[in-house]
Amino acid sequence: MDQLRGRPRFSVSLSLLAALSLTFACGDSSSGEGNDSTSSDETNSGDGDGDGDTTMEAGTNDQGDGDGDGDGDGDGDGDPGDGDGDGDGDGDGDGDGDGDGDGDGDGDGDGDGDGDGDGDGDGDGDGDGDEACQEFAGEVAPIPPDVMFLLDRSGSMTDTGFDINDPNKTRWQALYEAVEAVVGNGADSQIAFGAKTFSTQGFGACGVSVNPDVPIAIDNANVLLANIPGPMAIVNGGTPTVLGITNTMAYMEQYESQGGAKFIFLITDGRIGCTDQDEPDPDQAALDEAVATLENGLMNGVTTYVVGIAPSIFGPTLMQMEAMAIAGGAPKAGVEKFYRADDADMLQEALEAVVEDSYGASCFLDLAEPPFFPDFTKVVIGDNIYELVDDCENESGFVYTNMEFSQIEVCNAACDDLGIEQSAEVQYYCNPG
Repeated sequence: MDQLRGRPRFSVSLSLLAALSLTFACGDSSSGEGNDSTSSDETNSGDGDGDGDTTMEAGTNDQGDGDGDGDGDGDGDGDPGDGDGDGDGDGDGDGDGDGDGDGDGDGDGDGDGDGDGDGDGDGDGDGDGDEACQEFAGEVAPIPPDVMFLLDRSGSMTDTGFDINDPNKTRWQALYEAVEAVVGNGADSQIAFGAKTFSTQGFGACGVSVNPDVPIAIDNANVLLANIPGPMAIVNGGTPTVLGITNTMAYMEQYESQGGAKFIFLITDGRIGCTDQDEPDPDQAALDEAVATLENGLMNGVTTYVVGIAPSIFGPTLMQMEAMAIAGGAPKAGVEKFYRADDADMLQEALEAVVEDSYGASCFLDLAEPPFFPDFTKVVIGDNIYELVDDCENESGFVYTNMEFSQIEVCNAACDDLGIEQSAEVQYYCNPG
């Protein structure tokens, strides 16, 4: 994941050109030094400049200033009395008449013409040249979601013939290869995977341990594939789906995620087994328990996808999978709500679809550095800009998830956009005031 990258608040490039303009006052070329040729306007005050001024220069006893401009102030610019030489009468020498000496006419003295005195020309008075006072901007990717594979390893998973393209391939072999294709292609660098099988080997046909076979971790493909039964393994046992869901959900609810969304991928080939035969309707009782567990888990932040491997069209299998898919909070679009896999290719496609969908559902972004002014942060996703909101459930924007301002959650339309774009630009700003 890209880290939020800092960049300088502003960049300044200055080019300074100093121009020196000299004006020379010349006397009458036909007159010798000290021999003034006075005009009819000069009487007994000849200064040798030929301008005809008789003004007495300040602080002297001289009449006539010798500058040749005729105004009597001695600066040669022709505007009486200011002595600065620019002709505007303000005395600052820049010629714009405002008296500040910077030559831009705004009177602030900084020379940029905006009147705020900070010298950057943007008129905000902060001197940084950027109206929004941008501090940092950088690309960030969603926090990796946490995914637990809940894999059916019952005896029926050794059946062959379900894939007409490869009739000798067992269901378990197809499942292993599909998992391998998904986690082994680099997805484990963006998604933290773990695995749990049911029933648990050594726990009897209907036993399921409370701990995962492979704990959730990032970059976990090799460990995961090495610790579930291999593709040619002869798996066996019952189908204690309810206990598998119950124990896995308990683990996921208490799992301390790094902030990403949490998911269970339930992959099974048959009806719920190991039911309570004392119930009037064992199948319905088992389904009710599974649905309740999935719904409670969803309320506690764990979403469940359901993938059915060549499910039987007889009995309650299809109805059970449909109900669990809806209860888990991630039903497939279309008429059928679970992800059906009637052959090995469909199984791999189904797993790829749920992996992509789960990654797209991650609405959290980690910030490498907290913002100086959290209220002014902006999140840009695609063509849309989102700001801080008060109610993440009902507004589109983002909220901070902690008081350290080190993580944000994007909300509603912003989360939808993040699922499509898979990255966002987070921009830090300071108070422009």
